[in-house]
Amino acid sequence: MRRAILLVVALGLRLVHVEAPVAGHHAWRQADTAAMARNFNEHGMRLLQPQIDWGGATPGYVESEFPIYSWILAVAHRAFGVWDGWGRVLSIVCGVATVLALYDLVRRRCSEAAAWWAALFHAMAPLAVFFGRAIMPEAAMLLCSVLAVSWFALWMDDGKARYGILAAAATALAALLKLPALYLGLPLFVLAWQKHGRRTFMRPALWLFALAVLVPVILWYRHAHEIYRQTGLTFGIWGAGTDKWGDFAPLATLKFYNDVFFKSIAERHLTWGGFVLCIAGLWMRRRPKERVFDTWMVALLVYVGVVTIGNQVHDYYQLPFALPAAAFIGKAVSWAWTARRAASTGTARNVAVERRSRRIAMALLVCAAAVPILSGLRLQSLWRKESPDSVLARLGAAAHAVVEPGALVVAVDRGDPVWLYRSGAKGWHASPESLTPGFLQDRVADGARYLLGPTSGFDAERLRDLLAVHEPVAVDADWFIARLAPR
Repeated sequence: MRRAILLVVALGLRLVHVEAPVAGHHAWRQADTAAMARNFNEHGMRLLQPQIDWGGATPGYVESEFPIYSWILAVAHRAFGVWDGWGRVLSIVCGVATVLALYDLVRRRCSEAAAWWAALFHAMAPLAVFFGRAIMPEAAMLLCSVLAVSWFALWMDDGKARYGILAAAATALAALLKLPALYLGLPLFVLAWQKHGRRTFMRPALWLFALAVLVPVILWYRHAHEIYRQTGLTFGIWGAGTDKWGDFAPLATLKFYNDVFFKSIAERHLTWGGFVLCIAGLWMRRRPKERVFDTWMVALLVYVGVVTIGNQVHDYYQLPFALPAAAFIGKAVSWAWTARRAASTGTARNVAVERRSRRIAMALLVCAAAVPILSGLRLQSLWRKESPDSVLARLGAAAHAVVEPGALVVAVDRGDPVWLYRSGAKGWHASPESLTPGFLQDRVADGARYLLGPTSGFDAERLRDLLAVHEPVAVDADWFIARLAPR
């Protein structure tokens, strides 16, 4: 019955706007993921050669994480027809499965009651819901992370080799989808140490496990980097010290901790109610079997300390925190629910202790009641951004009507791939400032035929001068499409 309730809550929330096109929060990331799927579908199902739309006149082969999510989405396009919703369906399946897998893991390591509340929280946590139906591989990575810890724990508990094989596959896939998921090595190591102690380093099966995880990860990212060396196109996986990881200067600022831990993790991921419950759960006594969640959280703190800029800029980088946090939240709520109903033993001291415990329990239950309210408000603000009648939608419809298939375009998008994806075209990123005569002449020489983008980036005179030189073929108050060269 409990699993059925979890299924209804998790599925019901994630099915909202399942038909929505690529738009809204982090649409740029969803557009790149969907574009790779479209390119697989149109140019051959070559898993090892992911392509994006912003490679100009080149095929657009790009250095990326392992694109199995986009490849599976392309399979759905071929089997059932092209529809952005298939990407959402794929994420929904992973998101709901994560809720159920988390329930089983917490039930085995903590208690049935803690597992119920933990899974229920994750089923409604705002960003777990949003990214659990976004066209991104994050939901698949979270599922693989939970399964990796769950299956590894089962392997350590009963020694059955099949769980070790499954855990290795899940861990490797999590790291292939998102390289930082290698932090899972810490909670897995602690599970092995609890089982074998100092003999951990002398267990051949554990060394084979490590090889089974690391070899495919190393091979893929080496191959992906070779693509970058040949094409110069990348998602910045190895950009140490730049816009993702390896820049440790933010660690010396209060703004970094406020941005990551309070504005993002506390307010957006857990909600303030869930954050208080998580802190309370961290302070509660735990059995040795529950220590895996402590080390999981420590591993994530190390990850934040390494991937500083990425975590400060992108809220989806903290999605993994919701997994061990859910276990602590589940413990806190299950304790509060029990303490609220505890009977007095009669002594003055015990009565005073019970009263204090009940007051704390009631405060925690108020926090628990606030979670669905705060989560609903956050989700409403995110869902509103997915309007099918957006500027992007209208531009996309016009571009499909006037831009010939295969024609290259210059998109005035400031690096946002949504404009190219929604227009169904390939070409170059540009900004209003970059549209010099020399730049446009070079792009025409490279094969560009159209210029498109929003009007919001231009003042009226600049746009009028631009369209006086380049023939407008479709113009709206919010966007324009102009011809750069004759047909």
